[in-house]
Amino acid sequence: MELIDVFNAQGEFLEVATIDDVHQKGLWHQTVAYWLFNPIKKEVYLQLRGPKNRVGANTFDATAGGHLSAGETKEQGIREVQEELGVLIQNKDVYYFKRFLNQAVLGMYRNNEFCHIYLVNTLYSLWDFSPEKGEVANIFALKIRDIPAFLRGSLVEICGKRETRQISIKEMCLSDKRIANKYYESVLKEIQKRCEKGEN
Repeated sequence: MELIDVFNAQGEFLEVATIDDVHQKGLWHQTVAYWLFNPIKKEVYLQLRGPKNRVGANTFDATAGGHLSAGETKEQGIREVQEELGVLIQNKDVYYFKRFLNQAVLGMYRNNEFCHIYLVNTLYSLWDFSPEKGEVANIFALKIRDIPAFLRGSLVEICGKRETRQISIKEMCLSDKRIANKYYESVLKEIQKRCEKGEN
């Protein structure tokens, strides 16, 4: 059983608990989210979560991410990229964007997390990724030019390996909560800005 660090609502460390206890009791904990984007191809990569995920199965999310294990720093969370996507990224290409407070209640599942968001400037493309079976169903490319329409709730086309879909922002993981707290808006607008300016 995976052990993770538990915090109070102010972000002060309290104890270590199992991941099941954390979500049954709604304890505050840390996660990481890595949003990979290619400034040459002008696209950002979305993960289609696997059908067996406890939360947000078959919805779209950050390119890679997950819980930080007990004693693990947010910087060490970079391992999630290799585990879920099968690629290595360099620290010089990673930009720490911000920490978001994500909360959700889904039946008996209660989530209170400090989510550390990283933006990753990469030259990898769809065909370089090897999604982790079970956890990740597929990776799709969302064109940077389509971000404004996507944020407005319009249907946009995304492309995966041998698959194209039309999706709206409502198909993102925990969309109601994360639209309301502007999680997706702030992340995608920052990526759009960085692509347009040619920044990391």
